[in-house]
Amino acid sequence: MSQKVNIRVAGRNYPLVVQEDEEQVLRNAAKRLEEYVVRFEKNYSISEKQDALAMSALQLASELENLLKEKTKEQEEILLRIKKISNLVTE
Repeated sequence: MSQKVNIRVAGRNYPLVVQEDEEQVLRNAAKRLEEYVVRFEKNYSISEKQDALAMSALQLASELENLLKEKTKEQEEILLRIKKISNLVTE
């Protein structure tokens, strides 16, 4: 079931229509994004909100890429193990 929610990002509210089970994921993502924005503003003296948002987006995208890379590597290792087991069974 979809519902309307307001998600606050970098000081602005964004009304969204989301599935009920997506709401908490979005709120967690918005909270994480907000933490990055605050961190970039404080630690790197970034005064423009747009710059802090851009750097936060880059950081989060980088983390996602690393997670996807790890997942792919794990999947490749699992496939290799399955092939080895399959070879042992067919011998």
